[in-house]
Amino acid sequence: MITLKNISKLALAGILAFGSIATSNAQQIPNTSANQVKTDISTDELTKFAGVFEKVQAENQTAQQKMMGIIKDEGLELQRFNEIQEAKMNPQASVEASDEELKKHAAVIGELEKMQPELEAKMETIIEENGLTLDRYKAVAMALQQDKSLQQKFQGIMMKRQKSGQQG
Repeated sequence: MITLKNISKLALAGILAFGSIATSNAQQIPNTSANQVKTDISTDELTKFAGVFEKVQAENQTAQQKMMGIIKDEGLELQRFNEIQEAKMNPQASVEASDEELKKHAAVIGELEKMQPELEAKMETIIEENGLTLDRYKAVAMALQQDKSLQQKFQGIMMKRQKSGQQG
């Protein structure tokens, strides 16, 4: 079953690539030297990244809420949209959908695609206003996905931030 997070990935893959680093997913990537990203990341930079990451995640949540609203406004239930989307994305999956449902689904996808440039710009602005370049943010994100010790360091920073209630 596709979740709301997966809808976001399907509809806005380019945007959510910036902020959808889930450590559970990251731990599934083999930690081999061939996969290692050679990136020198200081504790200060990782702390800065953590603040930006939180803001990007907050913007992702806002975007997801908007996407859910669009789906409902078009007259589809979220679960039904997910079923149709999964069938569209996976040739091995099949779903019976009426012409009306397919039209509604296409309208939703069209609206989500219209949102994409604005959301990409917002994400880039958030990243740059908080002291990182988009390229550097992506490099740190990739390093986090591939370096278990860096993941642990990042998790520690995030836990400290949550305990202190620090935002940004």
